[in-house]
Amino acid sequence: MGLVWLRHPVLWHSSRVPSGYNYTAMTPEQRVLITTRWHNWYTADLDYGRTTIYFFCVGIFLFGIFNLISVLHHVEGPNITRRIPFYAKVLSSSRALRAKQIYIPVVNYYSPPVSAIVIVVGIITFFCALTFGPHTYTFPNRAMGHSPPIATRSGWISIAIMPFLIVFATKVNPIGMVTGVSHEKLQVYHRWTAWIMYITSLIHTFPFIVQNIRLGEMSKDWNTTPWYWTGVATLVPQTWLVFMSWGPVRNRYYETFKKLHFIASGIFIAALFIHCNFRLTSWDYFWATAALYGVSWLTRLGRTLFNGLRSDASFEALPENMVKITIPTKLSWRPGQHFLIRFLDLGIHAASSHPFTVATLPARGAEAKDGGRKIEVYARVHGGITSRLAALCESGGLRSSRVLLDGPYGGVQGNLKAYDRVLLLAGGSGVTFVVPLLLDIIQRSAESTTVCQKVHLVWAVRTSDALTWFEDVLSSAIKAAPQGLSVSVSYYVTDTGSTGDDTSAKSEKSTPSEGAIVVYNGRPALKEIISEFCNEGGTAGIATCGPDSFTLDVGNAVYECELAILRGKARCSEVYLHHESYSW
Repeated sequence: MGLVWLRHPVLWHSSRVPSGYNYTAMTPEQRVLITTRWHNWYTADLDYGRTTIYFFCVGIFLFGIFNLISVLHHVEGPNITRRIPFYAKVLSSSRALRAKQIYIPVVNYYSPPVSAIVIVVGIITFFCALTFGPHTYTFPNRAMGHSPPIATRSGWISIAIMPFLIVFATKVNPIGMVTGVSHEKLQVYHRWTAWIMYITSLIHTFPFIVQNIRLGEMSKDWNTTPWYWTGVATLVPQTWLVFMSWGPVRNRYYETFKKLHFIASGIFIAALFIHCNFRLTSWDYFWATAALYGVSWLTRLGRTLFNGLRSDASFEALPENMVKITIPTKLSWRPGQHFLIRFLDLGIHAASSHPFTVATLPARGAEAKDGGRKIEVYARVHGGITSRLAALCESGGLRSSRVLLDGPYGGVQGNLKAYDRVLLLAGGSGVTFVVPLLLDIIQRSAESTTVCQKVHLVWAVRTSDALTWFEDVLSSAIKAAPQGLSVSVSYYVTDTGSTGDDTSAKSEKSTPSEGAIVVYNGRPALKEIISEFCNEGGTAGIATCGPDSFTLDVGNAVYECELAILRGKARCSEVYLHHESYSW
């Protein structure tokens, strides 16, 4: 193993002046080849690293333009966007792709939206072309250099992916700010760019190993240079990171995964830093990564400090393995947003924060001045922090804790108040996301700041006991609805033995009358509900949060509605869907 980890003197960049070539042993064509673009080792960082950077930046810029148009559409109304040629067709097409999901029963896999799949396939295609497009893959003459061309280019591609991979994972996310995509939805690109970087790293590694074994130099290079052992030291944590991030493993052991993920990431970055050894501009990518991640981390820290260090949370056990957490506060948030909450008095759980959607609206006016604002979140008991909270409630012990609040984050990207009709769909604890949306629409309607004339909430729960979570809130909301706004609520109890109501879910052939709360047995026929809701004139906004199977049905039903609009066979002129992640 090399005794010196970094070559000396340590510099910002290594020299671009070619050295070590035996030009007399090369043909004229070979001498030309090693100085041409895409084959020159001394400009490979520009040819492949910068090309990777440009690819991501152009993509982010284009999606930023789409986001700007979408914002104008929701803020200024459709009049401004109708001037854009084919806008309606493009809008329905893009929304159809964002709604459609794929389910593979054999492995119980729920895909992200097809739009995300298309983007990922586009990224993979680009990097396949960049890696395998230029020829040759190896030099025919050892005098042309010790680094196989395909290994050189894949190495620079890997390094250039790194800043974007890290940024995709941050909570205060500059990519999300530009594109309008919340941080939890960018996780899919974090995971896929991690896989792409891993594969390009393997393509970078194996040509060196094969070449040196053939030449009989593997043992010598391992013992006398830092390149090989640091490469292995980088690949080991990288392999752990990508395989242990596989959905079933990550979700089942999330608390352990999260802690080990940070540790393995630190080892990976440190080993890769040494491995790169300031070759050309390789360290610039580390400085960029550190700057982007550091700004995000410092912003989160500053926001947490600004939110206050003396917030107290109280816990209450509810039916159906649910814990209600109440936090008095002076903070403000938008409907559907979430906070990352750190519980300081719960031992090891103080080491990490957890996302919870706020199920209430911030108090306004005199009530807010009197300290009436409360953050109420609901946590389904699974494991880790939620099981600890449930155990405390059952034991009668500590029922409160000091907390730190980081946020708010997320929320609905579009403006539901700009649509003629709004359909809110929730499965289980996903109701905590849609209830504040309902309350906000009712409040805005009373203030005449929304065009919405009709809102229908559908909530599917396993047993009727779960209805007690929000039954009073929803009943009061319906009573508070002003004239001109039709509000209706449908409960679906999927465990048919939990209630004596004999009404079948299939009876939901029409929306309940204004001001009605109707309870059905069985699962909601989501396709029929959505199809009927969209089969009216005007525009419709839909927001959903629930288990994977629930949102799959919702997304695919909306997809059919978008196709009908594209074919000119729909009475509805526009359908907007916001899908909130149930877990991530």
